[in-house]
Amino acid sequence: MKWTVRTVLLHLEVPFAISRHVRTEKRVVIVELEEGGRTSRGEASPDAFFGETTEALEAAVRDAIVLVPGDPRDLATLRSRLDERFPHRGAAAAAIDILAHDRAAQAAGVPLRTFLGLAPAAAPPTSFTLGIAEPEVMGERAAAAAAKGFEVLKVKLGKTDDAAILGAIRDRFAGTIRVDPNAAWTPQEAPARIEAIVRFGIEFVEQPVDPADIDGLRYVRERSPLPIVADEAAVRLADVDRLATACDGVNVKLMKCGGVAEARDMIARAHELGLKVMLGCRAAETSVGIAAAAHLAPSVEWADLDGNLLITDDPFVAVPVERGRFVFSDRPGLGAMLRT
Repeated sequence: MKWTVRTVLLHLEVPFAISRHVRTEKRVVIVELEEGGRTSRGEASPDAFFGETTEALEAAVRDAIVLVPGDPRDLATLRSRLDERFPHRGAAAAAIDILAHDRAAQAAGVPLRTFLGLAPAAAPPTSFTLGIAEPEVMGERAAAAAAKGFEVLKVKLGKTDDAAILGAIRDRFAGTIRVDPNAAWTPQEAPARIEAIVRFGIEFVEQPVDPADIDGLRYVRERSPLPIVADEAAVRLADVDRLATACDGVNVKLMKCGGVAEARDMIARAHELGLKVMLGCRAAETSVGIAAAAHLAPSVEWADLDGNLLITDDPFVAVPVERGRFVFSDRPGLGAMLRT
C-alpha cells in the first residue's frame, strides 16, 4: 500500500464572488492510495466559513490515513473511527470517506453508483453557478451557460440589486433559476426581497439568513412565496431534524457532512421528513470530489455539482457533464483518471 497526500492549486475561470468573499483560486487536498494495481482517491476542499484551511486539512488527512481498515469492504468500521476523530465531520473526513468508497467499489469491480444501489436511476441535471458581478456581466455568463446546454442556473445574490441582476439574466436565459444569498439577508428583510423576485420565475431560495438563526429561517419560510432550502445550516444528520419545520429542502454537501456515508443518511432522513434534497459542492473542487457526489445524485431531487466546471485546471476526469447532464462511465469506483 502506498499513500500520497498532496495539495493542488486550482484556478477559477472567472472571479467567483458571493456575499462573503471573492475567490480567483483555491488549494484543495488530494489523497491517493495505490494497492493491487488500483488507485483510490479522495478530496478535501476547505471552506473558511467552517474554519477550515488547506494546511490544517492536509495535516488532518495525513493523520487520518491510519483509520482506514485493511479490508476495503469494512466501511462501517471506518465510519465509526471517523465519527470519533472528526465529531463535526468536515472536509478532512470527507477525503478519507470518499477514498474508502472509491476503494470499496473498485474492489467490487463496479461503479460507485452501482455499489450504492443507485444504478441505473437517472440523476437530475446539475445547475451552473453564477457568482456576483455587474448585471450585464451576469447576463452574458448566463447566455454562455445556455449555449453550453445548461438548463438550470444558481445565481448568487447579496446586498446588490436583485432585480437588475435577475432581469439581465432572464433576458438571456429561459431555463430554471435558483438564487442563493449565502445568508446575506436578515429575517426581517428577506420576505420582501423574495417577493420582489418572484416575477423572474425563481425555483427556490437557498440559505437566505444566518445559518445559526433557525427561528429566523422558519420566520422567512412562513412568509415566503418561494420554497426555502437550507445550506450552511444543514451540516450533519442531526441538523436535518431541527430544520424540518424551518425549510422545504436541504443542501447536502460531502465536504460539510464528511463524505458519502453521512450524506446518504442525511438524504434518507430528509425524505422521511418530507424535505427535498440538493446535492451541492464548494466552489472549486476537482472531479474527484464532484464524482463522489454525482454518483449519489440519482437519489435526490436537485444537483448543484459544478465545482469542477468552474476551474481551468482540473487534474482529473471522472463524471463529465454534457449539456448539464452527468455522463457516467462503467469504470469501477469513482471512475476518476488523471487528465492527459
